[in-house]
Amino acid sequence: MSAGVTRPRITVVGGANTDIIGLPAGRFALRDSNPGHVRVSPGGVGRNIAENLARLGADVRLVTSFGSDIEARALDQECRRAGIDTSYSLVAEGSPGSRYLAVLDAGGDLAAAVSDMRALAALTPDALDPAAFEGAAAVVLDTNLRASTIARAAELADSALLVLDPVSTAKAPHARPILGRLAALKANLREAEELSGGAGPEGAATRLLEAGVARVFVTMGPDGVWCADGHESFVLPAPRATVVNVTGAGDAFTAGVAWGLATGASLRETAEAASALAAIALESERTVSESISAESLHVRMRESAR
Repeated sequence: MSAGVTRPRITVVGGANTDIIGLPAGRFALRDSNPGHVRVSPGGVGRNIAENLARLGADVRLVTSFGSDIEARALDQECRRAGIDTSYSLVAEGSPGSRYLAVLDAGGDLAAAVSDMRALAALTPDALDPAAFEGAAAVVLDTNLRASTIARAAELADSALLVLDPVSTAKAPHARPILGRLAALKANLREAEELSGGAGPEGAATRLLEAGVARVFVTMGPDGVWCADGHESFVLPAPRATVVNVTGAGDAFTAGVAWGLATGASLRETAEAASALAAIALESERTVSESISAESLHVRMRESAR
């Protein structure tokens, strides 16, 4: 990866919430009380991406809408402690702080979840401060935002490299109007198929490239990631990881994509960095691993190359 850019400025526009994650001690039983433990930590796709980038050493601005309760204020403070600039974010007066409630199964995979992101509705196109985008090498968007806000953020991004995470199949269509503007799209297979109308990773990636996306990364869990741009396409195998918690692995991958683009990495180098970050995230109970740093990323990439 390029050594010329050591602290790129990256603006992230998206969701921030408190994660409440239940991890059962044994086999997960549906419609029953499962012994285990419950962890509360900062979360949200945009916020998670921002923290990963801050831990890597980027100069990160997070543009989001916090609720106005105590929990939301604590979330803002946690973001600042993590090195994220939230000065361009706003407070949705009268709205509770956003929450993500998830229960994992015994393998650390998602069993069920409920997301309450009402506060983010306050982040309208007019609420975006153009100053938040000034000097950004890359801008990352998530589709927790309404489509009109995504379109406005893409305008304000100007010449910055635009990266998008579609979050879910239900919210992915919010991004369709700006596909031709994207420097990179990271999506899981279902999201990529929903956005493109193509079948399978290759078919979906081909359609997305035809729509104008410059680089496409279709994540396939343990089957690796399909990577494509206008010059090449390939499958990068998933690095070895002891899975503890899948929550946040996709966000770490997106952060790796943004980091790769902002530091001038190639398609393969970007995919390798993103996959390594996702592997580190999988091995942590926290949504964003406290182990992530530029050094730990390089170590993990070297190990994966052996």
